Amino acid sequence: MKVKLIISMIAILAILVACSAPDETPVDGNDMPSDSDSQLVVYGVAGNITELTSNDNGTMTILVEGDLATNGADYDRGYVTVNDDTVIYLDEEVGMEVLEEGQYVNVFFQGDVMESYPIQATARQINIIPEDPIDN
Repeated sequence: MKVKLIISMIAILAILVACSAPDETPVDGNDMPSDSDSQLVVYGVAGNITELTSNDNGTMTILVEGDLATNGADYDRGYVTVNDDTVIYLDEEVGMEVLEEGQYVNVFFQGDVMESYPIQATARQINIIPEDPIDN
């Protein structure tokens, strides 16, 4: 009887060990994996603002279109929601009222990206580039 109990406990222990999650340190969006010293930053989308719409809820939607071959972004065009939490830089932090059609911007996303085409996402940060770098 003791042998059956010991065998049952060993079997249960083996199942628990086999089904447990591996011990890994989680990596959040701000950390690079430990095997990389790279400081590479990838924009969600980069290019010119070709449409700008002010929404009734105090947000803004911009359509950004660019060339993936030259701008280092993940997507070539996307509708980006700009809200009060979006940080916008033009030499210093500015408000969303400075965004204009034709400006060249680099956009970092916050949260999920809707994989439609063009993609749809919310901006965490927008960097306004004073001159289109492709024209230089």
